[in-house]
Amino acid sequence: MEAGLRSFDRAMPEEHNRVLTDAVADLCLAPTETSRTHLLAAGVPADRIVVTGNTVVDALHALLPDDAGLADVLRHQGLEREGYVLSTFHRPENVDDPTVLAGVLEQLAALPLPVVLPVHPRLRARAQATGLEARLDALHTVEPLDYVTFLALLAECALAISDSGGVQEELSVVKRPGLVVRASTERPEVLGTFTELVAAGPAIGAAAAPLLADPGAAHRRLAAVPSPYGEGDAGSRCARAILDLVARADPPR
Repeated sequence: MEAGLRSFDRAMPEEHNRVLTDAVADLCLAPTETSRTHLLAAGVPADRIVVTGNTVVDALHALLPDDAGLADVLRHQGLEREGYVLSTFHRPENVDDPTVLAGVLEQLAALPLPVVLPVHPRLRARAQATGLEARLDALHTVEPLDYVTFLALLAECALAISDSGGVQEELSVVKRPGLVVRASTERPEVLGTFTELVAAGPAIGAAAAPLLADPGAAHRRLAAVPSPYGEGDAGSRCARAILDLVARADPPR
C-alpha cells in the first residue's frame, strides 16, 4: 500500500499534489484573503482555514537594514535614493526567446534613470548564447546579490521592473511601485496598487514613464496602502493556529 501511494504521488502533477494536500490537511494557513477565497472555492471548510499573512513579510522586517545601512548600500553601489530602477529577469518567457530578451533589454536601456540589473545565471547564459551580452553593457549590471543588499536596493529604488514572484510581495512591504513583465501573475493581490502587469517590449517604457516622471509622488501614494500579505506577524499567527488545532485535538483532562 505504501509503495502504491508513492507511485501515485510521483504520477500526480505538482498542482494536483497541492490540491490534494489542501483537501486532506487539518489546517490550511492562508497568506491572504484571496488565498482563503480559493480554498473555499475548492471545497475546504471555513473552520479549517486561518488567514495568517505571509512569513516573507516577517523575514523582510527582520532583515531590512536601518537608515544607515540603506545609505551604506547605496554608497557602495554608487547610487542615490530614488535615482535608479531595480530590475531582475530570469523566467523562460522573457529570456529564452532572443527577440523577447532583446526587446526587454532595449526598453530597460532607454529608461531615463540607470537600471541596476543583478544578472541571473539563466539570463547571462541566454544573453551569451544569443549574442545579446553587449546589450547588458548599457545597464548597471551586478552579480546576483545577497538578500539583505537586494532588499536595501528595492526599498530605495524609484521603480522595480521584474518577472519575479517574490519581488511583487516585497514591493508591498517597502512601498515601491513595480512593473511585472509577464503574461499573468500568481500575486493578484497587489495588481492595481503596487504592481502593474505589462507585456515585454514597448509596454515597459510606456508604463514606466509616468512612474519615473515623479517617483516621490508614487512613493507617497503607496506609503498609505497596507500590504495584503500582513504586517510581519505571520509566524506567530501560524504558531497560534497550530497550537489551537493541537488543543482541540487533545483537550486537557
